[in-house]
Amino acid sequence: MAIKFKKGKLISGIIYPKFFPLTEEDSVLNVGCGDGVQALVYKGKFKKMIGVDINEERLATARALMKENNIANFVTVQADVESIPLDEQFDKCIAIDIIEHVIHPNLVLKEMHRLTKAGGRILITFPAMHDKWENFFKFVGRKILRRHSRTVIKEGWDPDQHQYDYNLKQWLGFMSANGWQLKKSRASTLWPPLHYLGLPRFWFSNRFIHTIDDKLCRLDFLKNWGQALVCVFEKK
Repeated sequence: MAIKFKKGKLISGIIYPKFFPLTEEDSVLNVGCGDGVQALVYKGKFKKMIGVDINEERLATARALMKENNIANFVTVQADVESIPLDEQFDKCIAIDIIEHVIHPNLVLKEMHRLTKAGGRILITFPAMHDKWENFFKFVGRKILRRHSRTVIKEGWDPDQHQYDYNLKQWLGFMSANGWQLKKSRASTLWPPLHYLGLPRFWFSNRFIHTIDDKLCRLDFLKNWGQALVCVFEKK
């Protein structure tokens, strides 16, 4: 039986290793690891990776993926990322598509700071245009294509939904206030999330299109207009 996981994150993950390289000596904390796709993207390029997520079902999927892909140095921890039950410090930290899902972003940033070695670096993403595009495409789906929404509204905190609509200046301010210094940034992609309209993610999978998109995503006057801002920070 095929393992069901978020293959879109695996496809889009091709941008990370070149922008945020790991070495075979690196210990890595993966905050909000979900299905564990970052471990697949970085396979063979880290000493060990610990993935923390609140959803045990997704962690079970991650463990199954690791077994299927012969990755033995990935360990899962079920926990709220605002309070991670670990004491060791890591060389690197990864936090992809997670900070906008939590109730108290500052607590997550403090935890990553606590668990990262002095001079250690983190890879983190912040939503830029993604939510605006998503809301637009959902509107198109409902009003024009007459599709029914698949979003299930839950009472209280829903970890699968974005909690805040902070702008990039505010997100970067949170990072600085919690002991992180920005080293570099880029857009994830300048293409809108057309998969919400049922199209494949050709902007990542088509080599020619991705090459052009990848270059444009690094330009200072364009990088804040992508789906997400991808940042590398160093612990102060």
